[in-house]
Amino acid sequence: MKKRKVITLAIEDSFSSIQRVDDIKTKLESRNYTVELQKIKKPDTSTSKNFTDHIKKQEKFIKHLNQKVLESEVDGAVYSLTHFPTNSPSELILSSITRQDVIRDVLLTSDGSSLTNLPNETIVGLSNHRNAKQLNSIRPELKQEFLLEEPLSQFENWFSNDQKNKALLLPFEDFNTEKFSNHTKTFFVPLKYFVPAPCQGTLSIASLDDTKLSTTLYNLLDNPRSRVEAITERVILSHINSELVPSAGIHATVKGETVHAMVQLFSDSPDKNINTHRDLPIRTYLESATEFAIDLNTMVNEP
Repeated sequence: MKKRKVITLAIEDSFSSIQRVDDIKTKLESRNYTVELQKIKKPDTSTSKNFTDHIKKQEKFIKHLNQKVLESEVDGAVYSLTHFPTNSPSELILSSITRQDVIRDVLLTSDGSSLTNLPNETIVGLSNHRNAKQLNSIRPELKQEFLLEEPLSQFENWFSNDQKNKALLLPFEDFNTEKFSNHTKTFFVPLKYFVPAPCQGTLSIASLDDTKLSTTLYNLLDNPRSRVEAITERVILSHINSELVPSAGIHATVKGETVHAMVQLFSDSPDKNINTHRDLPIRTYLESATEFAIDLNTMVNEP
């Protein structure tokens, strides 16, 4: 019998991360590979002073996973592409990019109320600045509270008391069907007003460039459509004004010969907020995405 090759992957030691890597394990094991997971505990982000501090801790943790790849402690690091550093080491490449089938945000309530039907006294728990800006643009009277814990902890703590006056708004990728569905009802919020974050629902594997393993991971796991969509989102993100990045909604979808890009940007002046879209030719999607971002900056800076 042919000996199975071992691939070691570093991953955050959390229920949601381990759940997402199951498909990767299944595909690799079906091709005669043994997958070993090095589970790394992430620092407690619930002690973060604010959301900016929370993001910095996330980025520091991803750099820690990448460092394990650079030092050859593991073959690859698996994490959401949302958290992939903009300035990553040149020795690393994204050898695999895959996306969830559903990339949306969901509203969780005890009674299944839609966003428009939430009582004014409702307090909405949030996990990111983007959702906060989006919610404020259509329901400014609702109170907001940032939750910086893991999604499962958010659920257990948030709905433990006074369920009637509380709701939770979060990306679908953080939504655990088994855990949440037994106690709450869900409602997909409108995509038009809640454009997903860049690379939301996108899983990546970072590995050393120009290695046999990176080629293997690419050939066995990478989804070309997901790669085009994710790269389009990151290109637009990398070219827009830095102050717009934390709350930006950028979502790309391949449709035939075009990449449909939706963008939602929030400025300090509400009259300069942008919610627009553009069809980019797939043959020149990199250049077209860059041009789109430049046009967006011009729109924001117009007097």
